[in-house]
Amino acid sequence: MSFELDIGLQRVVLPAVCSLIGCALLARTDQGEDWYDDEPVKGTALPTVLGAVLCAVGMIISDFWQRGLISAPSEWSTWKASHRWEWMIWMIPASMVLLAMARVVFSAPVHFTGLAGTVTSAIAIGVMYVCLNEGAVLNDQHLRWMAVGCLAAICNMASLNSIARAGGSRWVSLTVLGQFSCVAAITLQSYASLGEWAVVGIGVALGASIAGVFRQSSAKLHYGWQLSTIVLPLAIMAVACLATSRFFFESHPLPIWLIGSVLFLPTIVGIFDIVVGRITSGWFRVVLAASCCSLALGAILYITKPWQSEW
Repeated sequence: MSFELDIGLQRVVLPAVCSLIGCALLARTDQGEDWYDDEPVKGTALPTVLGAVLCAVGMIISDFWQRGLISAPSEWSTWKASHRWEWMIWMIPASMVLLAMARVVFSAPVHFTGLAGTVTSAIAIGVMYVCLNEGAVLNDQHLRWMAVGCLAAICNMASLNSIARAGGSRWVSLTVLGQFSCVAAITLQSYASLGEWAVVGIGVALGASIAGVFRQSSAKLHYGWQLSTIVLPLAIMAVACLATSRFFFESHPLPIWLIGSVLFLPTIVGIFDIVVGRITSGWFRVVLAASCCSLALGAILYITKPWQSEW
């Protein structure tokens, strides 16, 4: 099997299939527009938890497969992180399951949404601290990127929620998919291992996007859309990957405005969507979001030199 095909199966196909099935289960828990926000949701515990677990397991199996551990259960305990950012392999899947469990425990949507904002913000801060706390001492540059990363993740999650509540829950996952494409295009040319993890994000976001297209959430409240359980941790992961890549070799440094645009890409899409949403709706909003993501990706591919990283 060729190396490229192997990477495609490990990092894209497997996570995408698990995510598609998991997000399809999550999407089925939508109660529709007639459901009261303070009324507990019944009969959704199993698909909610199972959907999140499937997405999480797909990401973890992808990493174990790449490490050659998947066929050797006796060696699973030998897993170790060579760099701090590799703990994302556990933190992001765990975040998905945690949000699913919170959605089950606080079954009334209004109660869950009141908690989810605090939980996701805490997850963002924790992920940024772990990923960027590399080395014996934190310097000013690490602290600045922690602060910027936390700000970007929180703003992006708020924007994704805004898009979903405004009737864009069917396609909001595509915004994260576009951001991951940009992040992967940057990181793969500087740090292949981190870039491969960004490609896993592409796979999971792709599965969520396909599932979302076929089932729209009512999303009357922030975090009320079912796929937020998967999409919001992915938004944190995208920012963490890009912020971490700033401390490794770059084959061709990108201008700071382009890095900032990718870092806050869902926020930029959300701002445009608020403006455009007052004028029109439907497919034009999707085209606008796709255009923003495509322009950022096109600029990255135009500025950077041909692939130079050694896999």
